[in-house]
Formats: sequence, C-alpha cells, structure tokens
Amino acid sequence: MEILLGILIEWLSLNASLTIQESPKVVVMTSAELTEKYGAPVHALYGHEQATIYLSDHVDLTTIQGASVLLHELVHHYQNVSGAMDGYSCIRESEKLAYEIQKDYLEANKAEVMPELGSFNILMRSLCHTD
Repeated sequence: MEILLGILIEWLSLNASLTIQESPKVVVMTSAELTEKYGAPVHALYGHEQATIYLSDHVDLTTIQGASVLLHELVHHYQNVSGAMDGYSCIRESEKLAYEIQKDYLEANKAEVMPELGSFNILMRSLCHTD
C-alpha cells in the first residue's frame, strides 16, 4: 500500500495543481463496515476531520481502476489539508476535481474509463443541494 501511495502522490504532483503535503492515513474496511460508516454503499470515502481515507477491502489496488479510487480520495485529502475546501460552497463541489483527476489518471494509463466519470455525471455529483 505504501508503494502505491507513493506512486499516486508522485503522479498527482506531476499532473495536478494541488498542494502536496503529508500523506493521509489509509484504513481498509469491509464493505459492510464502510456502508455502516457512510450510510450507503461506497468503495471509499475521505474523513476530513480524521484526515483519513477509508477504503473497501473489495477495491482491487492491483488494477488501474482500483488505484484510481485511491487517487480520487487522495485528491480530497490534499484539498482538505491545503485549505482548498474553504473555497467550496459545499463539500460536493470538491468532487468535480477529484473525478476529473481520476478520469485523467485512467486515460493516462490507457484504462477503461467508467461511465460514472462522464462529464454529465461528474457535474451531477458535484452540485450543491439547495434543500
């Protein structure tokens, strides 16, 4: 895991305009534990207060797609620790950059880009709710 984190952090430093600081803590959990923590099924999530990435044990980090899930959460970590989160109207706005970087990573590695990384889906996932 540490080697992959280092590779992904290096990739971010070369390909994204993020302030790269300390590495986050990564906790691998069962899917059931992660669902309980989040309240809905997810592959991974970032805990802002804990500066921790929570990753499902079903994410296959030996694949480019699996590594891209971890990369997505790394983006949230660097948004958080750099203070960039303060510039968003809501936390969901931070998803746009994370999904775009995840898509760029998949494309750079000539991997299949999941349908949920299409422009419309990224837009919908990054809109603030006005309830």
